[in-house]
Amino acid sequence: MEFSISSEQKAFRDAIIKFARQELNEDVEQRDRDHEFRRDLWQKCGEMGLLGLPVDEAYGGSGLDAVSSVIALQALGYGCHDSGLNFSVCAHLLACVIPLWKHGSDAQKETYLPKLCQGDWIAVNAMTEPGTGSDPFAMKTQARKDGEDWVISGVKTFSTNGPVADLAVVYAMTDPEKGFNGGITAFLVEREKHGFDTGQTFEKMGLRTSPIGELVFDDVRVPESAIIGRVGGGAVMFSESMDWERACLVACHVGVMERLLESAVDYARNRKQFGQSIGKFQAVSHRLADIKV
Repeated sequence: MEFSISSEQKAFRDAIIKFARQELNEDVEQRDRDHEFRRDLWQKCGEMGLLGLPVDEAYGGSGLDAVSSVIALQALGYGCHDSGLNFSVCAHLLACVIPLWKHGSDAQKETYLPKLCQGDWIAVNAMTEPGTGSDPFAMKTQARKDGEDWVISGVKTFSTNGPVADLAVVYAMTDPEKGFNGGITAFLVEREKHGFDTGQTFEKMGLRTSPIGELVFDDVRVPESAIIGRVGGGAVMFSESMDWERACLVACHVGVMERLLESAVDYARNRKQFGQSIGKFQAVSHRLADIKV
């Protein structure tokens, strides 16, 4: 089996690394200390095509295949030192944009995908809840039918991009008797149009440039057209998006690890102790070998 990447993929990877180094690394340490999310950097990622990698070009995406999308995210992790921004990009793309692209109606795609792919809007995945974590079988948030509309009530927590999001992909229980398998539905909820509140914003030990917090849905009314896919189809959609996230999010981390290993090797070659590079000591070289493995 051929595992080498094409010349086009290599050129795209190199372009992303160059872009990230030139545009995304300014004042990273200070921004991390200040828990600062930069919307202008987000829009630059959109202009580079990173916020809609596999999405059709007709909807503002880059139209890449899955492998090329993984290569792009690995390049982002390698070139961008702002791991919080990287994490927000992945949460937006993998848990929100891709489900909409895969399961949304034509009208939903035409309305939302260009804004999301180009960086004009930020999306948040609203699944995790207080007291239930990411256990969808214990979901408390409910959506009930009221005339032609649906009314959503509940609280989500640890929602990456929540404090700054324009659009939420909200999972709610629509049939408690069916539970996770057939009883959960996904909705598109706009902050300005439909209204949802942001609860507390959490401070973290790392990834501090990626804002995370609570989302409060207090009888938020949305039309039938806000449903992604079909009523009761939320579980399948969520599971598919998590497959994308597991495969692609780690690619970004692999890029980070590649960069950190190179930095460690460079330091080990140049740092001198007892008349030689510290990389010549087995206690150091063995650690570097373990990292490479």
